[in-house]
Amino acid sequence: MLGDSSKPSGRTNIRQKAAADREAIYTTIVEAIRSGDFAEGSKLPTERELSEQFGAARNSVRQALDTLVREGAVSRQVGRGTFVTGRAATDRRPTPLGMNLSLQEILEVRVLLEPQIANLVVERADDSHFAAMDRCLDGIRDARDWSEYKEWKYELHLTMMRATGNRFLVQIFEAIIRSRREDQWGRAGDNGIIPDDVRAATLRANEQIVEALRTGRTDEASQGIRRYLNEILASVHGI
Repeated sequence: MLGDSSKPSGRTNIRQKAAADREAIYTTIVEAIRSGDFAEGSKLPTERELSEQFGAARNSVRQALDTLVREGAVSRQVGRGTFVTGRAATDRRPTPLGMNLSLQEILEVRVLLEPQIANLVVERADDSHFAAMDRCLDGIRDARDWSEYKEWKYELHLTMMRATGNRFLVQIFEAIIRSRREDQWGRAGDNGIIPDDVRAATLRANEQIVEALRTGRTDEASQGIRRYLNEILASVHGI
């Protein structure tokens, strides 16, 4: 459970790592197929190569590939390897969840959902996730206009979702981002300059969240996420 703070056993840690590895391998391959990095007919890395790339047990790699085979995203050819069918790029795309929703509706969902992911992030995130979060913070710091600034803010919180290793959470947040883009981020003049105090407040809040996650302070991270989103929601209400 998200709220379970009991210390896991060594056996539990092994199971959790195996589950996280399976999710990471599965998600990476699906996203690569969707983006075109793995085109239809292309050959995937071998099980050994994937095992080395992800630092995962061969069994975890095999289970992730088995799922992709069952879903029709890839096919195995004995003696040749595993090949992309091309169907993952369309068949597994989530439905247009979140379209035509107001910023207030989306923020209300985020306030309910995002503070609860801190436990999973602390449990499953690795150095690559935190390096990605740091890049997002740099992006917020260096953004030249509102549009770029908003993209980096959403990418930061999407990275946190990815660090949970839970594909459904990632899909929900991707739907949120699509909805905001469809609404052109809800602000006219996205080429304008970001006020220094606004940028500083965003950086301060999110740096504290990332540092709390990095150092395993789950409650502090959860509270920071809730406080950050509530402040945005309050600004929408004009409070």
